[in-house]
Amino acid sequence: MNFRTIILVVVAIATAGFTAFYAKNWLAAQRAALEADAPPAAVSEAAAATVEVLVAGQDLPTGTFLKSDNLKWQPWPEDSVSDSYITRAEFVEADFEGAVTRNQLFANEPVTPARVVHPGEQGFLAAVLDPGLRAVSVPVDATTGIAGFVFPGDIVDVILTFRVGVKEEENNGGQTRFFSETLLRKVRVLAIDQQVDNEDGMAKVAKTTTLEVSSKQAEKIALALEIGSLSLSLRSLTPEPAVGVGVTTIGTDAEGDGEDLRSYTRDFDIYYMIGDPLGLPVPGAKSKVVDVLHGKTAEQVSF
Repeated sequence: MNFRTIILVVVAIATAGFTAFYAKNWLAAQRAALEADAPPAAVSEAAAATVEVLVAGQDLPTGTFLKSDNLKWQPWPEDSVSDSYITRAEFVEADFEGAVTRNQLFANEPVTPARVVHPGEQGFLAAVLDPGLRAVSVPVDATTGIAGFVFPGDIVDVILTFRVGVKEEENNGGQTRFFSETLLRKVRVLAIDQQVDNEDGMAKVAKTTTLEVSSKQAEKIALALEIGSLSLSLRSLTPEPAVGVGVTTIGTDAEGDGEDLRSYTRDFDIYYMIGDPLGLPVPGAKSKVVDVLHGKTAEQVSF
């Protein structure tokens, strides 16, 4: 290969390299020009195509009452919004008053009507009940139901009132004695058949109250209804040390809560001036001490 051939090869390679470099830069410049000329509205429109959807603000276990502090609004792509999702434009606050989650909702998960249950709907009580507890209804009236001032979520005590026939051997007769006893303590009210917004605008006194109790306590209530009548005693909203739901005052499942577990009242405690025919001591009365002589010995007997 002579010198002229070598020069031609070098010039050809240099020309090819320069042409490739120029073509690459030209294509890059054309691509940048096309992107610069494209209207930016398409990108902004895609970013703006969102709607606010109602979602869970935190993990909500089954049976959680929906409140404003556990829900929130979250932007959602408009083309991904299902018909079952609740948007801000369609939201009606009254539709969720008293509603509870039918099953667990995770944080940022859309809230749909199928995931919640409202008072009066099928499955409401089952969703509200804590695991392992039962719902039992108790008949009440204007007196035993505290004149309609007990509402779902309140904490009450359940009082049993009953009568007992006492036989008197002296006159071959008998009399009726009355007793009351605190049967259950700190029971949560689940539901009550009271409507505040009725036609005349007046509150109606409930006929039944549904309580949250254990299975053993449900048995006690069923038996107590056969023995006598039940009344509700509303407890204060001031927090107390938690001791569980529905502490029973009698029976094998009684638990201590700092209160007198054996809390009862007899008719004699109210009109004790007549004397107790059963010989039970007057509440708070002091015993009488009598000296009894037996020959040479003496002893003191309390009555």
